[in-house]
Amino acid sequence: MALTSVRVGSARFRVGPWQGRHDVAYLAPVTAASTLAPPVLASLRERLLRQGFRSVITAAVAPPTRDWLAEDGFGIRSELTALSRDLEASEGPAHPGGRTRRARRRDRDGVLRVDAEAFPPFWRLDAEGLHEARTATPSSRWRVIRSPEVKAYSITGRAGPTGYLQRLAVATHTQGRGLGTLLVMDALNWLERSGARTALVNTPADNERALALYQRCGFRAEIDRLAVLHRDLV
Repeated sequence: MALTSVRVGSARFRVGPWQGRHDVAYLAPVTAASTLAPPVLASLRERLLRQGFRSVITAAVAPPTRDWLAEDGFGIRSELTALSRDLEASEGPAHPGGRTRRARRRDRDGVLRVDAEAFPPFWRLDAEGLHEARTATPSSRWRVIRSPEVKAYSITGRAGPTGYLQRLAVATHTQGRGLGTLLVMDALNWLERSGARTALVNTPADNERALALYQRCGFRAEIDRLAVLHRDLV
């Protein structure tokens, strides 16, 4: 079941099953935090209950949205460090060499396998989550490294002057070989060529390997963390 757009009052959300579970809803607020008034959230919860969901997990949200949801009874499930990079500054390492290529439909199973290796169960993508990551922005770039099977992949998106490193995963047995750096620099080069001025990425606050990679590539951690929240509906 694909994510659908849901409007309640002036608020808009993207909603669907979380990791294929039809009792847990995935909720991504689309509109500003100020639209998440208590009556709106109460109406949304009732709607999710009628659809058969018993609990809800949000996308990663910034402090204003997090605060409105917390007042509605949502609790923090996990925190993420947000990082940004000025694409107009000459930061980060030189391109490490090597090539990526455009991912194709036949790469999907390999990509999902690498994703499952790289992330613990809570953070893994299923096929629908992968599709959501690829279509979350008006333009995107999906790249893989193969030899011959998929070893690593990335999804990068752009909306106007802002770029997003949506997803990056490297197979466990090939970590430490520079594949992550290659994919990050490929993403940054594409964003710069496309006219983006800033690149954003986030990762779980305890993922030291990912944080070190992004910082080597010129990203700087933001003060405010993002959060994934959870709430029971019954």
